[in-house]
Amino acid sequence: MTLMETVRNYIASCPLLENNAILGIDKLDSMGIAYTIDAIPSDPIIKRYADGGQLRQFQFVFASRQYYGMNVLENLENSGFYENFVDWIERNNAKGLSNFINLGMDRKALEIAINSAPYVYDAEENTARYQVQLSLKYYQSWRYYHG
Repeated sequence: MTLMETVRNYIASCPLLENNAILGIDKLDSMGIAYTIDAIPSDPIIKRYADGGQLRQFQFVFASRQYYGMNVLENLENSGFYENFVDWIERNNAKGLSNFINLGMDRKALEIAINSAPYVYDAEENTARYQVQLSLKYYQSWRYYHG
């Protein structure tokens, strides 16, 4: 399973997501409530160890299309969703992310780091794209490539 598939499956398990909303990859539906995970270009290697192992990362954006406008309560609800989403990520990190994400042999999920505060990226008249930047940090053993 790819890192993107793994991250998508993990985020799809979040109880905060709207039922029946699309969780896309690199595409956010423009109508109604929808979600996407978009990869961010970055160096995947954070640190190399003497034994050949590596501390690695997969950076991505989790974004949603939410109803938006002059209604302060609606916009507060959107902000609350992201506050709760970040809390869900951090609670799972505290419980041990490898309990939730299995990267297979010779890889171990360590944490999903929150790299930015959630923010409005693109606002239209009735909807807005909200997003937060994250990264899956994981250890990869030298055995991953050398069997």
